[in-house]
Amino acid sequence: MYDLLMLPQCKGNNHWVLLVASVMSRTVTIYDSLGGNNKALFDLFCQFMCQRGQIVKDGLEKISSELKAPPCNKQRHGNSCGVFALMTAKCLVIKKHPTMLRQAHDSVYRD
Repeated sequence: MYDLLMLPQCKGNNHWVLLVASVMSRTVTIYDSLGGNNKALFDLFCQFMCQRGQIVKDGLEKISSELKAPPCNKQRHGNSCGVFALMTAKCLVIKKHPTMLRQAHDSVYRD
């Protein structure tokens, strides 16, 4: 029914990242415009999917134990992380590589 689960996540009440789970490959990728350590978020998502798997029997709880953290563009302004998460999601939906977006595109999403 769908290829990707995209979950914007707020870390520490002040930073947004985009968690993307691929249904087909059973992998999890976290896009972080600050390049932080997202292992705890990955572990929490895996726990959630295991709990969910006890109720919903669709095989989605069987995800890779390896976290993918691909290179992504870095934000230059302290308040751009949410916009970067949205820009990354849009790129993935339209099948473009997320690194094509830059800080200059930020204002298009704010208006």
